[in-house]
This record gives sequence, structure tokens and C-alpha cells, in this order.
Amino acid sequence: MEPVTLEAEGLRLVPWEQDHLPDLQLIYDDPLIERFMVMPLPWSRQYRERYLEMCARHWRADNPRWAVVDAAGKLQGSMALTHSFSREASITYLTAPWARGAGVAQRSIRAAIRFAFDGLQMHRVAWDAIVGNHASRLAAIRAGFTVEGVARNGVNQRGVSRDCWVGGVLPGEVREADDPPPDYGVIKRQAAFFMAEQPVLETEVAGLRLRRLEEKDLDDLAASCADAETQRWVNLPSPYRREHAEGWLKRTRGTWDRGETVLYVLADAEDRYCGSVELTLGAPGEAELGYFCSPWARGRGWTTAAAQRLCRLGFEELALERIDWRAVVGNEASRRVAEKVGFAIEGTKRQFLHGPGERLDSWIGSLLG
Repeated sequence: MEPVTLEAEGLRLVPWEQDHLPDLQLIYDDPLIERFMVMPLPWSRQYRERYLEMCARHWRADNPRWAVVDAAGKLQGSMALTHSFSREASITYLTAPWARGAGVAQRSIRAAIRFAFDGLQMHRVAWDAIVGNHASRLAAIRAGFTVEGVARNGVNQRGVSRDCWVGGVLPGEVREADDPPPDYGVIKRQAAFFMAEQPVLETEVAGLRLRRLEEKDLDDLAASCADAETQRWVNLPSPYRREHAEGWLKRTRGTWDRGETVLYVLADAEDRYCGSVELTLGAPGEAELGYFCSPWARGRGWTTAAAQRLCRLGFEELALERIDWRAVVGNEASRRVAEKVGFAIEGTKRQFLHGPGERLDSWIGSLLG
């Protein structure tokens, strides 16, 4: 195939030239690119010298490789299509740090997948991204891709196996600039939140702040979860050991990367673990609140303050419209916290699945934004 140039709503997808390479080096030096891309890094002189010939070989094999430039010819990103199966191509792209937030990826993706369907007669364009790369996921969804799941250890990133999101788009599914997917505003807000570092949250109670769970918390976490009162109301392994806490830390890091949960630790003035508060995201604009307090921190109003602060974050940063709460009937302490936060108790859900093989009646309530 001879190289072709594509127009992309104010951008152009052009064959790579020598003049593009200095800016490509700057892109590859960016920490976010290093975090989520799989190319060998640092991008050495050896790779730079071979890059244009490598792109030419890909074009000869019907695997287009484009530099994405603006009207002035300034590099804005890259775009590539690679045959993966018969009548299927996979798409890869990146955006320059100086071009983020301008819709470069979305416009380039639309141009590339139209070319795949109309010029290469593909029946499907596949996409993947390392789990946690919410910017790539957002751009794919905006252009019409359906995220179809997670491939565990699906990509090798410089010698490390990483989970990756996978998805695809079929002919007729491309979303135009004036046709965002349902709930796109919520998805966009949450993508921005999970791409950033988890912020520390101050509360209205002196000596209490909320931060991420860390390895130094595991002994106190295990002690809190082994406490008889916690065990009575929360579905936890029994007996609860440190290895359970280690597994929970690993799981919560994964659910943060996937954008599924927002977990915070209640930390005192000495930064000691004193409990947990968590939002589990559900349908767009909805989440469920959960919490428990360590036995050495009860009776101070800290759980209420933490729940209030996390709900505020949910409404302000995650674009939530409704937060649900539930507790096993009889858990008066949890109910008092929920009512102080402002939840309306809506009734009792009979025989809710509390744990494997265990169904219990649960109070349910909600808080609206």
C-alpha cells in the first residue's frame, strides 16, 4: 500500500517524516506515555534512526502509520492501524502532552476507522489499553467503541504482564462529533478523576483526614476486620488474618485502576488507620456507600464525617446523582451514621444476599445530589 493522507476535522493524518521525530521524542519522554504505552523506553537513538524505515515497512504490509498534525504542521499525536485477523485491524494512538484535552484522539480515531472500513474493507476495528488508561478508554468510547471486557495479563509492558481493556467498533457504529454516547458527561468526569493521583481529603473534624490505603495500614486493617462488632455486620472472612488484608489492598488498587471504587482510609493525627469508607460505582451517576470504623476510634463521630466528605466528593468530582446505602437490619450504628449524613431510609430489602449462601434482611436508603 502506498501511504495516504487523511483529513480529520481540522487535523491531518500524514506519513511520518524526519521533521516529526524531535517532537515524537518529547512525547515519548512524557511520564504518562511511559506509564501506559508499551514501546521500549527510553526511546534510544537506535529506535529513532530506524523509525521511518519501520513505518515504511508497515505501509508496504498494509498497516498504516500516521503522524497527526495540526494546520500548521505541528505534531499532535500518532495513529496506527495493524491487521490482526482477517478483516480486522487493531488501532493504537497517542496524544502529545501539549495537545491533550482538545479532542485530538477522538478526531483522529474517527478518520482512521473510516479508512479501515472504507479503504481497507475491514469488518471490525479492535482497541485495547492498559487498565487505568482512562484517557484512551474515554476517547475510544466517544468515537463509538464498545468496551467488551478485561484481558487479564493481556499485554506485556517492558517485561511486565498487565491487564488491558479490550473493545471494538463495527461499521455503522462510529460516533460523530455531535453524537456523544449516553452519560458521556459522567464518564468524562470520572475518567479525569481516576487518571489523577488519589487526593487526600480534609474533613470538618480536627485530627481526621482521608487518604489512600497503604501497606503500613495492613496490621490495623486486619485488627479492625477481626473485631467482633465488625464481623457481626460486615461480610468478611472469619477468622480475618493479615493475608486477607494484603489481598484486599491488591483488589482495591485494581478497582481504582478500573474506575470501579473509591476507597479511603480514616487517618488520625498520627496517620494511624482508623477505618474505611468507600464508594462503589454502579450505573452512570450512581454509587453505593460503605464504611466501618476501627474499635479504637469509635464514638468520635469520625465515620459520619468521613461519609459526609466522601459523598461530597462523589457529587462534586464523580458527577453522581444518587448514592445508595444499605445495612443489615439491626445495625443501628450504621443507620445512625447514614441518617446524620442525610440519607433517607427507604425501607427493608428482604433476604438480600449478604455473603455466600447467606441472605439477610437489609435496610436501604439513598442520598440525592
